[in-house]
Amino acid sequence: MNLLITPTEIKAGIPDGIRATTTKYDQPLLVMAQMVSRFWHRHCGRSFFPELATRYFDAAGKQGLVIDDLLSITQVSVSDDNGATYTNLVVDTDYWATVWGDPNAPQSWNQLVVNPNSLVRGAWPAGRRAVKIVGLWGYADDRATAWEDSTDEVESNPLAVGAVSLTVNDADGPDLLGVTPRFQAGQLLRIESEFAYCSATNTATQVLIIARSRNGTVDAEHIQNKQIDIWRPPAPMKQAAMISTVRVLERGFQAYGDARANAELGQLIYMRAMDPEALVLAEPYRLVTAG
Repeated sequence: MNLLITPTEIKAGIPDGIRATTTKYDQPLLVMAQMVSRFWHRHCGRSFFPELATRYFDAAGKQGLVIDDLLSITQVSVSDDNGATYTNLVVDTDYWATVWGDPNAPQSWNQLVVNPNSLVRGAWPAGRRAVKIVGLWGYADDRATAWEDSTDEVESNPLAVGAVSLTVNDADGPDLLGVTPRFQAGQLLRIESEFAYCSATNTATQVLIIARSRNGTVDAEHIQNKQIDIWRPPAPMKQAAMISTVRVLERGFQAYGDARANAELGQLIYMRAMDPEALVLAEPYRLVTAG
């Protein structure tokens, strides 16, 4: 359910194709956006959404350790006995999180480097499951701004464990950048440390229908007035997903044929291949591996 683009955003991107008030395509667009989002995750070899998880890495006794895209760190531990026991390390004191050695880069971290001044160890241990990392995994261009304040809050009093109806102040009000509506079906939301998937909005009652405890997080009670944040995937990947979804929609209109003709304009339009602009947008995000 981690969508790079929502049906509302797609309609806003093609206002002369589908009007915002037209809802009959919302469900097909939602299904298509899910399919397209999964395609781009596979194509790029990485996830553009946060997932709370514990992951293990083999190490070779060097100072640098290449890891998956990492947004935030809860705990890093090391093992000298192939995962039988672990010792916790302290960030900055024992190791640094970097982007290919640069600790100041804003993107998701992809390398951990042992601090040569650490009193615990001078290199990562060698062996299987030598490093255990608990953290929030996923790629963002800027870790600090990937979660955007919705400018809205929990108005349920409280939002109880297991509740799937979330009352807010203004479901279709402007977001932080002034774009409306702030809440849309297909968004990933964060309330405190819990992630929730927004499946529907009711602007008359100011209620969101949500799926709880998404992406490895735990369902919890949230009291009134807690801030609600919205996850923002990288803009180029959103645009690639929009282009791809609209192409799938257009092929549906032509019964998924390989081409369609416009006799008045004398055009023959082919739709089967991946859109070259979408591929160009996604290319910088493809994960390159060696070996």
